[in-house]
Amino acid sequence: MRKNEAIAYARGLTPEREFSAAYMDVRNLRSLLQKAPECADDEIVHAVWDMLIEQRYSSQRMSQLLYRECAKTLAAIGHGCPDCSVSHSALQLQIQAASSCKKYAAVEASAGLGVLPFDISLPEPPEPFSGFAPKVKWENLLMNAGVVGEPVFSGRSAVMTAEGENRIFAIKILRRGEDPQGLHLEGRWMERLRSDGGTDGVRFDCPQPYTIGGHVVFRLDCPPKEAPDNLHEELYAMAYHAHSDYFVYPNDDREGCRCSSAEMMEIMGRNAFLLGQLAGRGIVHDAPIPLFHNRVQATRRTDEGVYEWRRFGRLDRWLDSCRYPNFGRSGLRDFEHLQVLKPGRDSFYWAVGSHFMSILLVLGSWFRAQEPQLCGLDANGEPVDARHLFDSVFFGQAVKHCFDKYYHGFTGKEFCNEINLHVPELVQDMINEMGVDRHMFEFMRVVDQELLEDAEFRKYLIKCGMEPEKAYSIEKNKEDIPLTTGPHLGDFNSTISLPEIIEWSAMAAGCCIASRALGDRWG
Repeated sequence: MRKNEAIAYARGLTPEREFSAAYMDVRNLRSLLQKAPECADDEIVHAVWDMLIEQRYSSQRMSQLLYRECAKTLAAIGHGCPDCSVSHSALQLQIQAASSCKKYAAVEASAGLGVLPFDISLPEPPEPFSGFAPKVKWENLLMNAGVVGEPVFSGRSAVMTAEGENRIFAIKILRRGEDPQGLHLEGRWMERLRSDGGTDGVRFDCPQPYTIGGHVVFRLDCPPKEAPDNLHEELYAMAYHAHSDYFVYPNDDREGCRCSSAEMMEIMGRNAFLLGQLAGRGIVHDAPIPLFHNRVQATRRTDEGVYEWRRFGRLDRWLDSCRYPNFGRSGLRDFEHLQVLKPGRDSFYWAVGSHFMSILLVLGSWFRAQEPQLCGLDANGEPVDARHLFDSVFFGQAVKHCFDKYYHGFTGKEFCNEINLHVPELVQDMINEMGVDRHMFEFMRVVDQELLEDAEFRKYLIKCGMEPEKAYSIEKNKEDIPLTTGPHLGDFNSTISLPEIIEWSAMAAGCCIASRALGDRWG
């Protein structure tokens, strides 16, 4: 009976089928096959795949929901159908769709692979911050930590040389309005990762948190006058000893600090492996780089402007986002962004996709870092063209190298070309878009201006590159103000101008997760 019902749903999926009816048919079919995957056959597989690969109904506003049902249906067959030929066919067709579809169909085809579950023993996240933080004088902290150099502030962190070979000591102070829970989590994750030590011989110089009576969060007494003025009134802080390579970035654009191509390749590949290995254990870094849809509206958006790549929105200030990635020569960092996520869920797939998108963006920024002054608009107001800085062959090698390393870290095995990654095509699209600064503007709307005090408003305009004289002459809350803050990937409040990196990141994430979930059946 169920078999006949499944076939009836599949045979109704003709090109002439009205959208809402087709959606309900696929949804019902997916629900049936998740409970009884043995009902699937080749006719059903091809009916669903045809709808996905042809990208029918792409003009429909809710087409993404239909593609999601198609992908989950194929995944249910591939994961659970006892007929090996049918199961294999469903998987191969889904892999083909993930590799060749565009936009929402591509993301959802990959998501069908990305939400396949696999069994792991999830670690317990660190206990939350208790609320108690001992107080320590600045001078005593430095003396007990073995500091031998003068502290230099970089943002809200003070960094100094410490006793021992290639050692630094850093004090990270909470900003005004922030929660000390983040500092607590960072310190506890440092302890956890240092005790694990399981990186398969790959270098990862995880920092060692400084503790006072077992507490990683403390309150500072009498900080130096050089400290920034935006710190938390209770002066919550955490500190750590780290390797002197801790602040060496693969894409540093400062003269004398730039990595060679070989150094960049090594750093990027090793950190891709570490990100993949942790994710394969269910420990996901949710911010390898800070990605935003819209920084200027962050204070009034419920999502704080944070980027959700699956929506294909415009990516705000992509070069700025890449400037200080949360990985470098010593390994990963900023562990407050680690989360324990269960595989088989959308959130896990989205997080792995963010890893790949972050890797692609940082790779692209390395080429731009060779001439950082070549950026923005020229004297005639035309977009700067920096495409000559890119080497397409080396770029492709770097993308493939990082994917291979992530895949190995995540799955524990080598990638064997089970899916066509289309790296040369991806790289050419990235060069054409990342190399020309076409999207430089955003608007500070009146509703955003109203949230700021007058002094904050003027300060923000100047921070965004406006001349002080002009910033103080503008009438607040009168009209939307254009700001030259790019380069962005896409126009303000529009879609991303480089959808290919989202499609590719989705495919890469789905590929890694499916390989882990399907084992010998993958490929």
